[in-house]
Amino acid sequence: MRKLIPWLVTLMTCFLVTGALATVKYQQITAAIAYGASFPETYEVVNAQQPGVVSYTPARRLGGTVRRPQFSEISTEIGGRIVALPVPAGSVAQKGDVLVELFSADLTARQDALRAEQRLVTMQLKRSRALKEQALISQSDIDIQESQLNALDAQISAIDAQLTRLTIRAPFAGQMGIYTQVVGDMLDAGEVVAAFTGLGNERWIDFNVPQGLAAIAVGDTINLFDLDGEALGMAIITVVSDSINANTRTFAVRASAQGLELKHGELVQVEVANGATVIAFELPPSGVRWDTEGPYIFQLNESEAGAQRPYRAQSQRITLIDKTASRALFIANINEQSLFATTGAFKLNDGVLAQLVNGTNGS
Repeated sequence: MRKLIPWLVTLMTCFLVTGALATVKYQQITAAIAYGASFPETYEVVNAQQPGVVSYTPARRLGGTVRRPQFSEISTEIGGRIVALPVPAGSVAQKGDVLVELFSADLTARQDALRAEQRLVTMQLKRSRALKEQALISQSDIDIQESQLNALDAQISAIDAQLTRLTIRAPFAGQMGIYTQVVGDMLDAGEVVAAFTGLGNERWIDFNVPQGLAAIAVGDTINLFDLDGEALGMAIITVVSDSINANTRTFAVRASAQGLELKHGELVQVEVANGATVIAFELPPSGVRWDTEGPYIFQLNESEAGAQRPYRAQSQRITLIDKTASRALFIANINEQSLFATTGAFKLNDGVLAQLVNGTNGS
């Protein structure tokens, strides 16, 4: 028994020391907690606003090509050397004005010779008919001369047709484009000299719609955008093809736009409806946050009595249906009268106190 007493004393001492240390540590932790609680709760400063409510129709953008109703690539049916380009590039020509003249002196000289021969044969035929009345020549002689005269008439008419094709005239009033040749150049048959565009304000927008993408009808209105996404204006559907391309499974559509400064051949984006219209909420895109479960926004609820800031953040899950540089559209189970964080939303977490910038609801 005497041998156990030292061990019992040692054991009791350890228990007492451990208890004392635990008490001291507990007091330190309690003091630290109390000290931390004495500091004000942290908060974040954000912008906030009530969400907008909009009617939204899902849409898809397709590529379209601008065309002028009056557009022509000026070319000749036959080749030759250019001798005149009367209308300067960029100038306006009226319908029927000469745009291009090709060398025609050789044909003109040949035609002059044929006309001289024509006059000679005409005089000979006149004398032969007088002699025929006197029975001095036969009818076959007159027939030969008449045949010669008809052949000359045909040759002269053929040269007239050739001369007409050597002169290109404006098919309508329009503006001359930039010439690809100059006076003195040789022009091949069918070679384009310049583009010639009409002066009207109407533009056609031609585009192809994938089968099953959208229901499009004549009279529908579509929105036009440039390649950077900037709005250009609207156009009205005027033609919808009733056949589908077997290779691309698309059908052709043409829309008409008035008063838009678009060049022939310019590429644009055409926005066509791609679903039913829904009612959606709208906020600046800065208010939408993402995590592994998807997009969400922060609703700012009034904080409890005694809180040092007016709002507490609460995350709300949303279904994002469209997002651009200026707005985010979504569907959610929220109250449109509530406030939602926008700029600065990235700083928030659930339960964090929030203060609005300058104490306002600015966005």
